[in-house]
Amino acid sequence: LQVNNNGVISFDDPVRQYTADPFPLADGGTFVAPYWADVDNVLGGDIFYRQTTDPALLAGISQNINQYFPETSFTATWAFVATWDHVAYYGSTSTKVRPVVG
Repeated sequence: LQVNNNGVISFDDPVRQYTADPFPLADGGTFVAPYWADVDNVLGGDIFYRQTTDPALLAGISQNINQYFPETSFTATWAFVATWDHVAYYGSTSTKVRPVVG
């Protein structure tokens, strides 16, 4: 599991490209894209990630999954949370930042 600075979480290899291309990508890499964007965190911002077993968060996750996939009985036992906090636009030379995503 790798949290990439471009807003994706990959499962095999890192996703090094910044441009948010349409899916599937040409290399066929496996990843989820909660914040697929042109990001350059060298200019500012932080990327945080954690694993949690917080009961309230897990209950909400379980409820959402079961709501959108009613044929599945799902109960979350842990969650992975990644946040791209005040990261700059790729190529930015100013203090403009992307909104906080969590």
